[in-house]
Amino acid sequence: TQPAGRALVLAVALLTSLIPQSALPQEATPVADAVAGMPLEVKIGQMILAGVQDETVGEDSRHIIDDLHIGNIILMGRNFDSPEQVLRLTQDLQDLAMGANSVPLLIGTDQEGGLVQRANYYAGFTPMPPAQLVGSAEDSALAEQYGQMVGEELSAVGISFDFAPVLDVNDNPTNPVIGALGRSFGTTPELVEESALPFIAGLHAAGVMAAGKHFPGHGSTTTDSHKALPFVDKDRAALDAVDIAPFRAAIETGIDMIMPAHVVYRALDPSELPATLSEPILTGLLREELGFTGVIVTDDLGMEGIMQIAPPEESGVRAVLAGADMLTCVRMTTAGSCQPEMIEQLHEGLMKAATDGRLPMTRIDESVRRILDLKMQDGVGPATGGDLDTIQSPEH
Repeated sequence: TQPAGRALVLAVALLTSLIPQSALPQEATPVADAVAGMPLEVKIGQMILAGVQDETVGEDSRHIIDDLHIGNIILMGRNFDSPEQVLRLTQDLQDLAMGANSVPLLIGTDQEGGLVQRANYYAGFTPMPPAQLVGSAEDSALAEQYGQMVGEELSAVGISFDFAPVLDVNDNPTNPVIGALGRSFGTTPELVEESALPFIAGLHAAGVMAAGKHFPGHGSTTTDSHKALPFVDKDRAALDAVDIAPFRAAIETGIDMIMPAHVVYRALDPSELPATLSEPILTGLLREELGFTGVIVTDDLGMEGIMQIAPPEESGVRAVLAGADMLTCVRMTTAGSCQPEMIEQLHEGLMKAATDGRLPMTRIDESVRRILDLKMQDGVGPATGGDLDTIQSPEH
């Protein structure tokens, strides 16, 4: 077990020891016991993935971890200055979380390659090619090596999961947020699977988890969900044959997390709710039909594609009721301005829904168990970081 996993095992043991035996469930497991002993505010914190504002731990980080009990962190470009600095940041964040909540953080970032890599050249990391270029080689061994390179650099600085691979099929090259940016591995589901599945294996070989996106497929949209709410009018057969196929394959090979899209799929949910808020898509399709048992993590709830429906305090509750486990709040607007109050709004909305009964405790516990299960797995990125020499080493 990696250091983050060992820390959680110890935390689980401590929490379990504090629970009266009569209060334990009949089918007791270490994670179930830990969830039973958690205060509500800590459970809610485990269900949030928040951005932090700075390159070092300061007032902002202390507030969201000490006061709001946030259990997971997403690092953005604003948090990267050098590998040494990022490693110090992740170590200090983990220390803060263990002191406040006795549970280690999942720390993630977007490291797809190409135009979407937060750990970038300017911060001293290796420039990574876009998925489109990797996929064009049609070489699964190369794709796995590529995934391992990405994973080694993230693991070296204490990052435990990557918001990658993009599993979207590029069947609309003019798509402003997928095809036009070179983020898809290919124009057919077969080409995407040929590179994406080995990429996941490469991440896993480096001890980093994968979060596939954007379920059930963002490749054919004509609108950027950062700026507005896209609609997809394909029928179910077309979605199954093209868009959903790579996600099905990734689930069968053991992907850790899946991110739904802020996109409406009329054939999947006639109520025209985006996948993020759709019970038929998240619970009916992803959980029950495709059999995904990992963590469903939302895209940023501050994106316009979801904000035009509801603010974070409402969209977060609706996403959990639909089937999401972890809610992302980067706290940046599309225009680039920071809105730190978004995290308080999200947290308050969840707490209120939990205390007034709108959000059942059984539903909360279900998500927290999945998140803690993930944290206890072998292969979680080490909280103490790995070998910084892997970054920009000669073989890269």
